Parts: sequence; structure tokens; C-alpha cells
Amino acid sequence: AKEERKNNMSKKLNIKVKIDRLVDSEDSNVKAYASVNIADAFAVHGLSVMDSSKGLFVRMPFTSYKDKNGEKKYSDNFHAITADARTQLNEAVLEAYNQKLEQESEQTDEIEDGLAQSMWLKGEIINEKVN
Repeated sequence: AKEERKNNMSKKLNIKVKIDRLVDSEDSNVKAYASVNIADAFAVHGLSVMDSSKGLFVRMPFTSYKDKNGEKKYSDNFHAITADARTQLNEAVLEAYNQKLEQESEQTDEIEDGLAQSMWLKGEIINEKVN
């Protein structure tokens, strides 16, 4: 089994990522929610892009529960078996997150440019009516 894992470590996984929702809240460490499709065989929902003092990372979907002492514990519902698989998954999700941010920024720029042009045109029309 160890030899099998070793052979699979260098295999490139087919991972498709969808950023389901960006979180635009300064008081939240969660920056986005994502779903992944792995090898067109498995869909995993509920991954989170998190911001910490060490930078961005991907948190796996999890379940929380209270242990016998009443302390809250967390358990991953899904996780990579190898470090290489985890790295590939993290990189794919973070790349999709950065692309989504870039798309959002471009859309905001287009909206702002459109508003500025609209305001300019309205100003021209108002100036024509005054003159």
C-alpha cells in the first residue's frame, strides 16, 4: 500500500474548482466557499478559502461536535490522503479564488467606467440644455 501511494504521488490529479461564493466581510477569516470535482468522479462541496496570519489556505469541509467533556471538536468530512494530493487541491482552489477575485475586479472596473461615462454624458446633456 505504501508503494502504491508513492507511485500515485507524482500523478497529476484532474481537479476542477468552482468558487461558489466570495465573502466580503473584514471581520471574517473566510474569504470564499468552493466546490471541487475530482477526476470527473467525485464532487466535494463546502471547502473554504481562509485567511490567517500565515496567509491563505484551504479548509476542508468539516463537522463539529461536542466531546464527552463538552468541548467543541472538529472532524474533516473529506481530506487528501497524500501531501502531494493536498498540495494539488490547495493550489487548484487558491488559483480559482485568485481568478475569481480578478474577474470581480474587472467587472467592478467596467461598472465604474460605465458610470463615469454615463455621468459625463449626462453632464454634457445638462450643459447643452443650459447653453
